[in-house]
Amino acid sequence: MTKLFSSKNIKRISAISLLLSMSVVTFGAIDTQANAAQAARYSIALIGDMPYDAKGVTQTPNVISAINASNVALALFDGDTMSGKGDKCTDAAYPALKTGFFDKFSKPVFYSVGDNEWVDCDRAVKGAFDPMTRLALVRSNFFQKKDLTYISLGAANPRIAVTHDANYPEMQMFSLKGITYILPHVPGSANNSTVATPTFKTYNDTAKDGDDAEFKARDAANVAWINKGFAKAETDGSVGVIVVVQANMDWEGYARDAAAPNNENTAAFANVKLALLTNTLKFKKPVLLQNGDEHWYQVDMPMNETAGKLVEKDKGSLVENFTRVQTFGSGFNHWVELIIDPRGDNLWNFKVHIIKENLDVHAAS
Repeated sequence: MTKLFSSKNIKRISAISLLLSMSVVTFGAIDTQANAAQAARYSIALIGDMPYDAKGVTQTPNVISAINASNVALALFDGDTMSGKGDKCTDAAYPALKTGFFDKFSKPVFYSVGDNEWVDCDRAVKGAFDPMTRLALVRSNFFQKKDLTYISLGAANPRIAVTHDANYPEMQMFSLKGITYILPHVPGSANNSTVATPTFKTYNDTAKDGDDAEFKARDAANVAWINKGFAKAETDGSVGVIVVVQANMDWEGYARDAAAPNNENTAAFANVKLALLTNTLKFKKPVLLQNGDEHWYQVDMPMNETAGKLVEKDKGSLVENFTRVQTFGSGFNHWVELIIDPRGDNLWNFKVHIIKENLDVHAAS
C-alpha cells in the first residue's frame, strides 16, 4: 500500500498543488461552442467498499442518507459490496444487497464490480463457490435481467442514456453535462488472472488462484471499452472523462515489489493502464480515474510516461491531465463529493463529507 506522505510522493503532492492552480484553458476543457453550451457546474457522489462488514451495515445507512439529502446528480460506486474475508457468497446475498443497499439510494447509482463479489468467492471463508457462478449472480441481480433488459440501480434517471457491452452487461458508459463516464470491469485480486505461489501471493489461501481464460477475454474487452468510451467523449465534445474501476492498479509498483509473501501480481492491470495512458494523451482534456480497494481516501496524479510508455514512481514525464481519486470504504464510512466545474479554474474539485455519526472513538492523548 502506498503511503501518501512518503518521500516518494512529495513530488506528486507538489504536482497536485500546481494542477489546482491551473486554468481550464490550460487543459482545453472548453474549446468548442458545443462544450460551452454543456458547461454547467454539478456534483456527484464517490463511494465504494460498502456496506462490506458488520460495522458498515450499521454505518452505511448514514452515508446513504447524507447522499440522498445532497444535491448530487448521481453516485459512482467502485465495488466491493461485501467483505473478502467474512461474508459468504450465497445465492441470497445478492438480492439482499440490491434491496438493502442499492435500492436505498434516491439518486442514480452506477456500479463498477469488485473482487469480493465474485473473484474471491472461492475462498473457504466465503463459502468456496465457483467464481463464475457468482459473477452470473452479480450480472443478473445488478445489471441485466433474464429478459435481457437492463437494471437501474438507485433511482432511475431517464435523461441518462446508458450503453452496455453486449457480452459484459456490467460495462457501462454514458455522457452527462459535458462529462463522459466509462465503467469497465477491473477487480482487485490480480484481476482474476492465474496466480501461483511462490511467485506471488494468491488470494484464496490456496497454492493457485484465478482463471486466465476469463481474465484475458475480459481484459481485452476492458481495453476495447475504454477505447470506445474515449471515442464517445470526442464525438460528444466532452470536457472531461471519468473512469471507474474497483482495483487499486498499483501505479507505482509497490504491491508488485513488496517482499514475499506479500508481493502481488499487479501486472494483470498493465493493459488497462496502458489504454488509459494512450487515450489520456490523445484526449488532452482532464481525465479522472476513481478506484476503491484500499478503503482510505487519497487524491494523486500517478501517471508518468516516456515515449508513450508508463514509467513508475518519479521517473519520466508527469501526465498532468490525469488525476486519480481513491474513495473511503470499509471501516471509514464517509463519502466524497466531486464538484465538476467546467467554468472554474479546475474541472475536478473534491469535497470530503465526514459523517458525524460514523466517527471513530479515539483515546485521549
